Amino acid sequence: MKTMLFPLILATLSLTTNAQNFYASASQVKTLDGSTITLDDVFSNSEGTILIFWEMNSPNCCNNLENLNQAWLEKVKGLNVDLIAICIDRQGNWSGVKPYVAGRGWEFDTYIDSNGDLKRMLGINSMPYTVLLDKDQNIRCSYAGYCFGDEFRICDKIINCLEKTGDLANL
Repeated sequence: MKTMLFPLILATLSLTTNAQNFYASASQVKTLDGSTITLDDVFSNSEGTILIFWEMNSPNCCNNLENLNQAWLEKVKGLNVDLIAICIDRQGNWSGVKPYVAGRGWEFDTYIDSNGDLKRMLGINSMPYTVLLDKDQNIRCSYAGYCFGDEFRICDKIINCLEKTGDLANL
């Protein structure tokens, strides 16, 4: 009985993701030029933000970003929703991130969590990792992994929420 109760309690707790403050907004990240800024400086006055944590050496992460860039440009960029990528490369290969991003032609901003503080603070264990924030930087949804088509589900969810309520608070 105890072995069945614990997973049930754990599952219930994981489903209660109502408006958690994004307490990591004061964390420092590096720009692709090497300067250090806080995430507060990164966030704009948008309706919401899609944060993608990724590793440069992961084909799954790179495919996710490539496909999400296209879906974001087509569907939600015009709705004042930001897309921000944060590289968390375990091998510390930071010098290769800037040319890699430039070669892809991605139209979203990319930053580097060089010391892994943000990754640890959010408890990120696998890549890619997606976090959807509302305009007040409250976490509305987060998940690990990527499957082809996820980018459209993310954008459709954002569009539906904005159409119904005018903001991402009910995402």
